[in-house]
Amino acid sequence: MSFLDKIFYFYTMKIFKGILYTVVIIILSFITAAFFAPSSILVERSIVINATQKNVFNQISDFTTWPHWDAWYSKDTNQTRRYVGRFGDSEYGYHWNSDDKHVGNGSMYFSSIVGMDSLIYDLSFENDDEITKASGYFHLSENEGETSVKWGMKSSLDFPYKILNYFMEEMVGKDFESGLENLKNYVEGNKINTSNEIVQIINEFGVDYALIRKDSLPMGEMNSFFRESYPIVYDYLRAKNIEPVGSSTGIYYDWDEENFITDLAAAVPISMSTPKDKKSVDFEFGEGFQTKNSISCELSGGYSKSYLAHMTINEWLTTNDKKMDGPVLEEYITGPYDTKDTSEYLTRITYHFFNDSLE
Repeated sequence: MSFLDKIFYFYTMKIFKGILYTVVIIILSFITAAFFAPSSILVERSIVINATQKNVFNQISDFTTWPHWDAWYSKDTNQTRRYVGRFGDSEYGYHWNSDDKHVGNGSMYFSSIVGMDSLIYDLSFENDDEITKASGYFHLSENEGETSVKWGMKSSLDFPYKILNYFMEEMVGKDFESGLENLKNYVEGNKINTSNEIVQIINEFGVDYALIRKDSLPMGEMNSFFRESYPIVYDYLRAKNIEPVGSSTGIYYDWDEENFITDLAAAVPISMSTPKDKKSVDFEFGEGFQTKNSISCELSGGYSKSYLAHMTINEWLTTNDKKMDGPVLEEYITGPYDTKDTSEYLTRITYHFFNDSLE
């Protein structure tokens, strides 16, 4: 080995040892930091909102309103959210899926709700086949018409992942601050992102619907709402490469004839329910069908006949001592988008009720 080769070998080994020592130090530092990192950490932020506790609670307890204010929706408005259950159900929450690495996939469920004072939730983050869990809460209290809201989350991680708890305060804290500020603006009236163009994925009676929901809509504006909303829903489905599996559907959550307003949604089914045993029911306007927990009818012709259909079904529910369960569905099997001849319209109206036996 020549003298130059010896020098080259000497300095090469010296550099290699330096790199090796640096890598070892970094690994040891990481292990040490992970070892001494707290296994759990609590992140909490608070804000005061100029609104009653009930108004604030209504926004937080309804997951379908979260896209108006939560910090993670604005990071990827193309994410998909699938809602599970309704307020008061044993399982009530939503799943989200996003191609944005900062949003990812996961789910949130309310595990406990105490009056209008506390909402406890469980959170799961799903990334690369790994699931990270956390829990958190909203605490509300009202004083002279103003509501204090505390939003907290507890992160509990095992070694070596608990090293992430060093950064949780900074990462999650900023999102909580942003979300609470958005919530304040939304509730107080300076609403953000209040466009009716927010398409949600909601499960009703075992069927997933892509829909746009509107609450307290004057009944006189229903036609324009449907006319404007359905194209947006179908555009959303095309962008997501999701195929509709049924007809356009109106979902009616509330019908207030005293104030002439309604809570409703323009919906398109994207999954199918399991076929149910049914029997025929004779109505004066046509044939109906009953399953163990629903009553439906198919109405031919224009929508002027629908009022009679709804009244007749309501009378049937009363006569048979059935209590309604959830919203009313109107499936527009053949409608104005399919034909100009109103006599060819075909609408299926379905009411669900609490009953587990087919009479």
